[in-house]
Amino acid sequence: MNTIGENIKRFRIQAKFTQEELATRLGKSKNVISNWERGDNKPDADTIEEICLIFNISPNQIYSWEDAAEKPLTIAAHFEGDKFTEDELEEIKQFAEFVKNRRK
Repeated sequence: MNTIGENIKRFRIQAKFTQEELATRLGKSKNVISNWERGDNKPDADTIEEICLIFNISPNQIYSWEDAAEKPLTIAAHFEGDKFTEDELEEIKQFAEFVKNRRK
């Protein structure tokens, strides 16, 4: 299981952000990002939410929480004939998961 810092680093690299770029988006210093990634400190809950929005991920992904008992998610929506790629549909599912997890 990865730590929060390891996950932040992994998602940052996947998004092709430098520590400085992520810091700027979050209104933090590069040193703060570095401290998180090394595990010296952890972001607060509000910052975790911002990070999830930036990387388009759920808090479960940042915390490495997995629920094997989770049932498949079914979403029905009408988009007036719009077509979505598989990647876009996955992004919609991730956002729905993020919204659901904010209640917890």
